Amino acid sequence: MKTKTVSDEQIIAAILQHGTLKEAAEATGITTRTIYDRMADKEFRSLYMAAKADIVRAAVLSINRKLSQAIDTVAEIMQDEATNPATRLQAAQIIIKNAESFAQRLQSEEYHARQEAKGAFDIEW
Repeated sequence: MKTKTVSDEQIIAAILQHGTLKEAAEATGITTRTIYDRMADKEFRSLYMAAKADIVRAAVLSINRKLSQAIDTVAEIMQDEATNPATRLQAAQIIIKNAESFAQRLQSEEYHARQEAKGAFDIEW
């Protein structure tokens, strides 16, 4: 494969779009080795991690907007006395189960944020 000049932004976009370095290399027309070399550069890695974080942040915001609506819907079912009691109980159980999961996830995210602030994690590709 012939190596050509490709911008950092093009490489990062390809990695994020294709998911693997091999596929990103094929999509941009450069070698996988070139991408590995770029990943070894601290500034490039920083740009990559920022772009990846932006995508994750946007996805989380989208989910959070819908989460509130979902909780409200389940709560309405749980509180509707005209609804079958078994269905109301199931709605209550869904809220309880997910509340536990979200509490655990929040604790985990807070732990990871503290560790990242300390520099305890290596950067993932």
